[in-house]
Amino acid sequence: SGKKMIFRGVKKILPASIRSFGSTEMIKTPLYDWHVSHGGKIVEFAGYALPIDFKGEGIIKEHLHTRNSASLFDVTHMGNIKIFGEERYNFIERLTVGDIKELPQGNTNLSLIMNATGGIVDDTMITNMGDHISMIVNGACKHKDWKHFNNILEGEFSGKDVKLEYHDDYALIAIQGPKAAQALQEVMDDVDLKELGFLTARMHNIKKIGGECMVSRCGYTGEDGFELKIPVDVAPKFADLITSIKDKEGNQLVKPAGLGARDTLRLESGLCLYGNDLWEEISPVEGLLVWTMGKRRKKEWGFLGWERVKSDKENGVKRKRCGFVTEGKAARPGADLYDEKGEKIVGKVTSGTHSPLLKQGIGMAYLDVPLNKAKTTVMMKVMNKFKPVVVKKMPFVPTRYYKKE
Repeated sequence: SGKKMIFRGVKKILPASIRSFGSTEMIKTPLYDWHVSHGGKIVEFAGYALPIDFKGEGIIKEHLHTRNSASLFDVTHMGNIKIFGEERYNFIERLTVGDIKELPQGNTNLSLIMNATGGIVDDTMITNMGDHISMIVNGACKHKDWKHFNNILEGEFSGKDVKLEYHDDYALIAIQGPKAAQALQEVMDDVDLKELGFLTARMHNIKKIGGECMVSRCGYTGEDGFELKIPVDVAPKFADLITSIKDKEGNQLVKPAGLGARDTLRLESGLCLYGNDLWEEISPVEGLLVWTMGKRRKKEWGFLGWERVKSDKENGVKRKRCGFVTEGKAARPGADLYDEKGEKIVGKVTSGTHSPLLKQGIGMAYLDVPLNKAKTTVMMKVMNKFKPVVVKKMPFVPTRYYKKE
């Protein structure tokens, strides 16, 4: 059937970091048994056993449920690094591009961890927790990030008051979608979630599950949503509770969703996946991420590799990240892109999928400047035939982050 074809198409072009179930070394998250009992089809991602999708639902349905209602995603594979000590702000501002000294307590900043050559080591969410700085880093990068942090600590911050802690003693659960707040409000009935602004976080004891949780208003889908750091022992109880909530008509507000929908949702929203769209050689200017740099940081500089970033900003770069749309088959990561005549390679696809909402192929690529401008047509080879790919401004689907009244 036609539906099956689309489903297979989506599945085939998932990030290379997702592998089929079979490795014996996989780490099970606190929700592993919960996923299996709910029909989760388990694959390996960043060393963890996680669901790609759920039986009876599938990537397309899970994607659309997130856009129309809300979904639960297990993101426990992400890493959490905490930074303590008097010198913590100087330390974090040496490693990242954000203005963290000015970040109010309880606020979160999307930032980039840099290397000495001005490339991106990882993207990260940094929250000022008052007595410490909390960072969420990508699952596939967390061991590399930890090593990088310790190298800087033992090198230029040797003998200074900075202490690093690595935490993996929790479950990290994302509730994403326009009805995420409505559902979570029923679980956290002693707090008004309208007061929790986008990119802010707070500690809260969720009495209904009996656990102290960190609740952040953020996510990776382009929708309103939350990420909750939940004690391991009460995580399945939380998942049971949040997925049991129904609206007045008896519809389930929050359903579980897997890695497949997580990838199609983030791509529709124009959000990067590290390892696909960003890597160690890419600078924030090439990656179209200069907006993550604080105003003061662009004046004072001082983070690792700033010299290259300043030069890229002032002198321009040869290639830039951009979005594109295509008809028919979705583009595959790694595919070459050619000029309009099909003679010269001018770029490479880094992410590609079929958009369940737009019903067309969407993706990200790095293209030679100025071919990265919106509405430019370039060519992609499919079965030895050239087909057009049109550069399009991202996000492909408008984002709907929460705005506090």
